[in-house]
Amino acid sequence: MMLIGLIWADFAPLSLLFAIVAFTWALRRARFLVGVRGTGWIAVAVVLLPVGGIWLWQRAEFASVCEREGKPVIYRKADADGVFLNSGTANSFGTRYLYDEGFAWIEAPSIYKLGDWVRYQQGSAAENKDAITSTEIRATTARYEVREDFSQPFAHTGLSQTKIIDRTTSEVMAKAGSATYSGGAMKWVLGAWGTRKCPSAMMSSDDFTAFYHLARNTLRGSKLNLKP
Repeated sequence: MMLIGLIWADFAPLSLLFAIVAFTWALRRARFLVGVRGTGWIAVAVVLLPVGGIWLWQRAEFASVCEREGKPVIYRKADADGVFLNSGTANSFGTRYLYDEGFAWIEAPSIYKLGDWVRYQQGSAAENKDAITSTEIRATTARYEVREDFSQPFAHTGLSQTKIIDRTTSEVMAKAGSATYSGGAMKWVLGAWGTRKCPSAMMSSDDFTAFYHLARNTLRGSKLNLKP
């Protein structure tokens, strides 16, 4: 099934070509169009104009979300060795905050005991630095929270939001969002060719990097000697 999905994503627009050919064939055999030239162009317009119109109309929502959420913003910076990672994927992808973001430890909800927490810690240089140890804890101690929200409040746009929050004051120190447009109702005939994403590594590598490293740039910048 996955292979079929990949093939469809790449070659879905061919279905539009088949529709144009079939519609052209039907028009040329229609009695009321006998002798009329340009039936091929009529077929192209009838097939492609609705597809393009619907795609653009639904893409407007995506463009609006990108305008509001697509630019990473840091309001205030601080220094922290660890964070509370409030994310539904903390136990599967949370280690990137140790390897990629430079934190010594992260705290996250336990997947085994409801209401308990786990601290994940990277090994020291003297030990195996790539080894991750986990310890059950009764309460979180981190002052700063990295909150990842994957809720989908829009009809045609997927949105992933990341916020850096000072838990002592509830202040939002930084925020960034990643929006995805799958093509809306036209995804079945456009496949991957109808998708859009912001920030995009191809269109704006700086914005994409700033989104991916929001936690590091906000809470580890001075310790890692990062440029502002």
